[in-house]
Order: sequence, then C-alpha cells, then structure tokens
Amino acid sequence: LFPTGQVPPAMDSQLAYRQASVCDAAAIFKLEAASFPADEAATLENIESRIREAGAFFLLAELPDGKLAGFTNGTLTTGSELTHETMYRHEPSGSLLCIHSVVIDPALRRRGLAAAMLRQYLARVVVAKREGEGGSGSWGVQEARLLCKDELKPLYAKVGFQLIGPSAVVHGKDQWFEMSFKN
Repeated sequence: LFPTGQVPPAMDSQLAYRQASVCDAAAIFKLEAASFPADEAATLENIESRIREAGAFFLLAELPDGKLAGFTNGTLTTGSELTHETMYRHEPSGSLLCIHSVVIDPALRRRGLAAAMLRQYLARVVVAKREGEGGSGSWGVQEARLLCKDELKPLYAKVGFQLIGPSAVVHGKDQWFEMSFKN
C-alpha cells in the first residue's frame, strides 16, 4: 500500500500484468484486507487456495517499480448462476467465470486503473481463450459474472458488464448485485 503523499503518477499504460504465485499471497492479502470490510475480505488461506487451484484466473497488475497496484481473480463453475457454493469452489471444466475480486490499491483509485485491469483480465481469460489464443485455448469460458455493490455498477457497466439484478448471495451486511459479461 502506498503511504499518503507518496502516490506515483500511475496511468493504465504503465501497468504490467502477470499471473499470481503463492509467493505473492501475503501482498495480495494485505491489499484485499485494505479494500474490503473484515466480513467480506478473503482470508490469506482463501487467496493461497485460489492461486493454487485457479492460478490461470489470478492476475496481478504492477507498477514499473514492481509494486502491486491491484489484482483480479476468479474461478470457474459448471453452474449457470452465482451462488454461495460457486463462489467458493473451482471447477476446471466450467464455462462460467466467477470473478471474486477486482482490487486496486486505495491510493491509486479513481484513475481508471480498475477498468483497465479488468479489461486486460477479460481479454486474457474470456476473449483470448475463447479464440484459442495465448495458451491452451481449452478453457471454454463463455461468460463472466461478478457480484458488486450498488456504487460499483457504473464501473463494471463501463467495461461491458450487464446488470442481472440483486443477488441472492449473502456475503457481509450489504446487498450485492450480479452482473454479466458475454463476449
């Protein structure tokens, strides 16, 4: 996390992207804990598990100096909608990508980085893999969905997500909304 007053002039074109490894888990957890209330944040163990089980769907965004600017991660499900269960289990044969977190360092927010990172993520795991580019081409991701709070719906709509409606998933005290991205 960046101390107040020491925020670099980051722009989305300066971000470098790479797949997360378990060695990154502590830094990811620190950013996750700074970005979500305690009853909503993933635990360090959850983060490590997602990296091990669904590492191809865990993308880091770094600044030129190597500092973690943010991350996006998800898992696959064979289900057709997001449920409490689909958000906690990775099914490698699934075609629905459940996006768990889209996180930018608090000091770097409101600069377009979340949208840029999410576009990069979708291009890597939905668009490219459907077209058979950039790897095995065998994931078969047909759709990506996420849960968000009301105030974040415009961000996700800007990236191309469509609102499905209020989610039945209960996670923390706030109402969540389900959104969908289809390429």
